[in-house]
Amino acid sequence: MAYTTIIGMEVHVALNTKTKMFCPCTNNPESEEPNSQICDVCTGQPGSLPTPNKEAIISTIKVGKALGCSILPVSKFDRKQYFYPDLPKGYQISQYDEPIAKNGKIELQFILEKNIRNTAIIGIERVHLEEDTAKLTHKNDKTLVDFNRSGLPLVEIVTKPDFMSATEAKKYCQELQTLLRYLGVSDAHMEKGQMRCEANISVQTAGTFEIVDGVVKPLHNVALNPKVELKNLNSFKSVERGIIFETERQISLLEQNQTWTQQTRGWDEAKQETVLQRKKGGAADYRYFPEPDIPPFHPENIAGTISLPELPLQKQKRFHSEYGFSYADSHILTQQKALANFTESVMSEITDWLHTMPEVKGSTEIIREQKMQKIARLTGTWLSNKLLGLLNEQKKSIEDFAVSPENMAELIALIYTNKINAMNAQKILVQMVESSNDLDPTHIMEEKGYGMVQDTQKITEIVTDVINTYPKQVAEYQSGKEALLPFFIGMVMKASEGTVDPKIAEETLKNMLTN
Repeated sequence: MAYTTIIGMEVHVALNTKTKMFCPCTNNPESEEPNSQICDVCTGQPGSLPTPNKEAIISTIKVGKALGCSILPVSKFDRKQYFYPDLPKGYQISQYDEPIAKNGKIELQFILEKNIRNTAIIGIERVHLEEDTAKLTHKNDKTLVDFNRSGLPLVEIVTKPDFMSATEAKKYCQELQTLLRYLGVSDAHMEKGQMRCEANISVQTAGTFEIVDGVVKPLHNVALNPKVELKNLNSFKSVERGIIFETERQISLLEQNQTWTQQTRGWDEAKQETVLQRKKGGAADYRYFPEPDIPPFHPENIAGTISLPELPLQKQKRFHSEYGFSYADSHILTQQKALANFTESVMSEITDWLHTMPEVKGSTEIIREQKMQKIARLTGTWLSNKLLGLLNEQKKSIEDFAVSPENMAELIALIYTNKINAMNAQKILVQMVESSNDLDPTHIMEEKGYGMVQDTQKITEIVTDVINTYPKQVAEYQSGKEALLPFFIGMVMKASEGTVDPKIAEETLKNMLTN
């Protein structure tokens, strides 16, 4: 039997506003003192009235615009009724049939090789705003409630069931996190609960349904299998593994002629499996009705006053076309806004550095045009691989890197012009990463003697020592075995610790071996 998995995602994002959604309490859920950031509104005291947070509404409109959604002319808040210890009012103020934004999309880029990519388009059903619930902590046989999180502004982003695999779902969450950080509306740290990902998963027999405008519709009067909402996905790996496990679990049930009810399951990270949490209700069970204490508002009017920054995918495409970075390097270098800004500054500085070096001919414009690919390959490698690798090893971010883009560009220019080899350049970069000062790479190179040897007498001495050390190979070379030349070049590089230019070493060897 052939099966098809239908996957949709719901992501809740905690906004980084100064205050909560409907009251003036400080937005500080990480406060060490429980129940210290609360008032009568966020604890649901009788007679208290909510006042919407304008900053949260603006942030939600930004998210909607960035996802290509239509911003609705009229929106309203609704009461979502359910009873749980983390919900003090007995209802949650959310949005139901008139959200802030609807019908958008996000483009996912999958880098297969350096300059080859695949694209997936994921439809966005809606973007709406709601308040968070309190935090429950279970200790022994007791449950403690902390209302510091109660009433925080949450954006919920609901996709259409467009995902073809768990890998796509994980990629979507990663790209959404980057987008939110570029917009500056949330830090979106999953480990802190600032971004909570939930997957809706249902396995169907192939050919029994169609998806029309984001709605799954049965064919031939077939009763479709219920969906499972999967929660507790606290990392990108958990998103992927949780969806894979739940898909396999449902397929196993179908192959045993069993079914299941619509339900909510949680991902158990320790056991690497999903576990039943509760039977899932539908919209009717929540008894939605308009929030009587908050009048409708007009997000479309606000949207016209909001401008967006250059978004991650736009920047990624520009890095490829403007600077010549590979798709892979463009993707890596734009994942963090600070790193993208640093990269742009480095690329601006590097042509100026090369222009000042006698080894490189031409104006900065000519250098930029004629040497773009070589500069991009070298810079991409040293930023995305070397620099980020060292920063990750030392658990630092680009913000912790004290070196200016000008000095980073200088290091790359030294490598480009063969004034220093890759091994010694790596040593210099290590010092630059470890230091809390803006170190000049040329000063380090001169102080440590890392530069390439230019003295012809010294190079001749090194080559002479190599020739004297390997008389047998010299005789073979001189008798016609010219394939030994790379061997001699390697020995010269080893003896000089890589400080001799390989081209100069080759020329010197040829002259001395034939005379």
